[in-house]
Amino acid sequence: MIKTTLDFLRDRIGLKRILLVVAVAMLATAGYVLFTKLRLIDWAKVWEAIGQIGAPTLLLAGLFTAAAYATLTAYDYFATRTIGREDIPYPACAIGSFSSYSIAHNLGATVFTAAVVRYLVYSRYKITGPQVVKICFIAGLTFWLGNATVLGLGFVLEPWVVTPVVAPLGISGDMVRVVGVLILAVLAGWLFFVSRPRQFGSGTWQIKLPTARLTFLQMVIGIVDLACTAMILYVLLMAMPNAPPAPFVAVAVIFCSAMLLGFATHAPGAAGAFEATLLVALPPLGFTAEAVVAAFILFRLYYFIAPFVLALIVVAIREFTGGRGSLDHLKESMAVIREAEASQEAAKAAAKPSTQA
Repeated sequence: MIKTTLDFLRDRIGLKRILLVVAVAMLATAGYVLFTKLRLIDWAKVWEAIGQIGAPTLLLAGLFTAAAYATLTAYDYFATRTIGREDIPYPACAIGSFSSYSIAHNLGATVFTAAVVRYLVYSRYKITGPQVVKICFIAGLTFWLGNATVLGLGFVLEPWVVTPVVAPLGISGDMVRVVGVLILAVLAGWLFFVSRPRQFGSGTWQIKLPTARLTFLQMVIGIVDLACTAMILYVLLMAMPNAPPAPFVAVAVIFCSAMLLGFATHAPGAAGAFEATLLVALPPLGFTAEAVVAAFILFRLYYFIAPFVLALIVVAIREFTGGRGSLDHLKESMAVIREAEASQEAAKAAAKPSTQA
């Protein structure tokens, strides 16, 4: 019955349409929550809190931002090696990862945008569209494995921190812990699944999954990335006037939940859902709403805006010094990625009858 329903939704309605409706509903809900919360904010206290943050805190937040993006470079380095492109050097992987994530996070449509930027960077190494899509897949897998691990452990160890977010849905702290156990069980099952060589797809779309040892490495990379990113928000929050002694683990779980909900809406910069989740979940820890707003304003400056501007400069310099027309190369990159996505959809459609037979 469940399989029949899922097949109907996928074939008749379309998975992309369903996801779009869900994303729009989530964004609308987040927008309403954010609007109601911000109406009560004393903005004079927000600017006062920002003005009281000292230089050491600002420097520390900058260092954690650099550490987070440095860890992100491992995503692409790992992914290029996984698909057999050892000829792409680490500096290129670093530029590809930093540029794609910085630009895609801010522009939205992350999957397509990140692929286009990566093709811009890696095209000089004669990379193909399918290979770029594979890199995006492996890098995305690293991200989701890290998030799932952090959330699973967080839900088990600190289930109460997300209760304010899920309580309106009738979900208790005990249920949150159960969800955490299920997430960890799925991760354990995935490690067992890839303990033997696994691959899927065919032809140019065939991809080998990382082994269990490499999958564990992916989890570690993802955890370090998320820990550094969460520390940006944490040090800013703890520098606010009358900040409570909130544990880092609690803030990290809330942060990861906020980022995932934000990315699920596909809004540029995860805007709306990210802030709404923080405003709902952080005050129960003892932070004032004004402190939360001040912290996420600075966080956006550190993690989204500044890297975005720097990435645009890096890509522009790389394009102009490469002797290629920047606009023409961008159009070529977009066309290649669109063609690759169309080819992937065609391959899935071609394989579908044989699967059902």
